[in-house]
Parts: sequence; C-alpha cells; structure tokens
Amino acid sequence: MNVATQADVKAFVQTAEQAGGFVWVISLVDFAAREVKRALVSDESYSTPAAARDAGVARLAALAADRQAHG
Repeated sequence: MNVATQADVKAFVQTAEQAGGFVWVISLVDFAAREVKRALVSDESYSTPAAARDAGVARLAALAADRQAHG
C-alpha cells in the first residue's frame, strides 16, 4: 500500500478483484474528520494485483505532480 500524506489527509492505493481481473482503488481519507473524501477506481482491468497496484501508484504520483504544478 502506498501512501501520500498532507496533514491528516492520506491517499492509499489498494487493489480489488473485479470480474476476473484486478483494478486499483485510490482512497483519499481525512483522518481528522474521520471520513473518506474521495475514492477513485480504475476503468481498466489488470491481469494481476501487482500490475493493478503499479498502475495505481503511477496514477497517484501523476495526480500529486499535477496538484503541485497547478497548486
């Protein structure tokens, strides 16, 4: 599980089985407020959990870089 942190908000990358394949799930959790702020699920299905996790980590990194660039 990869985690990106900003204050009490953390983003987690997880995998889930779906229709014989695997998808990544990115969850943005605000621990101070005790709530899930947002969850993203991949549209694409992957053949292994490792492939889904790697794609999810790459997507989270791209989102973080985009956020820093537009800031």
